[in-house]
Amino acid sequence: MSILIADSQPLFRYGVIQVLDSYLDNKEYLVADNTEDALRILETEKVDIAIIDLNLRDTGGLELICRYKEREFVGCPVKFVLIVSTISLYEFTRAKELDIDAYILRNSTAEDIKYVFNVIKRGDKYCPFNIIDDRDLTNYLTQRELEVLMELSKGLTNSEISHNLYISESTTKKHISNILNKLQLSNRMEAMAYANGHYSKNKYYLRFNGISGVNNGKEA
Repeated sequence: MSILIADSQPLFRYGVIQVLDSYLDNKEYLVADNTEDALRILETEKVDIAIIDLNLRDTGGLELICRYKEREFVGCPVKFVLIVSTISLYEFTRAKELDIDAYILRNSTAEDIKYVFNVIKRGDKYCPFNIIDDRDLTNYLTQRELEVLMELSKGLTNSEISHNLYISESTTKKHISNILNKLQLSNRMEAMAYANGHYSKNKYYLRFNGISGVNNGKEA
């Protein structure tokens, strides 16, 4: 069994190897501390299981896995395990789309790591309870996108939003598209429901506090 461990912390890589060494037979370890080296190993070596740090240096673990799966043949044989402390809902959704096989928490015990390997070796998937960091997804929005979302929550048209924020309609459409992508929503009606159902208008106004006016006459 060939195992790639791609993590920016040498001590963590060493610890995982020590744990796996204690109970796996016929194993080979490959290591990397950045996405480019990990991708090169995945493309040139036979890898059965790849343990990848979510926050791997350069582009991050999810981007690495995405790049590999885009290039690899159908039926990619590598099982991917993601190393995380916590993971945002946005990242978890993307990981699900990439068909991640399992997650290892960075504070896992040796027994935890062994358990994860036993699960994926028998062909199942594993996700720890409470892995998702339930942060406000609007933290992913820029200030201007927040302003557009605020206007969307009022049920305004693109033309009305553009008028209120002194931006072009094409810019408004671009901001709305970004909002839908970042909040994992399908349409503007879902964006309105998200804004009105999850956050009070008072909270939005608090977040706008300190801005020199929403209608500042400047293009985003």
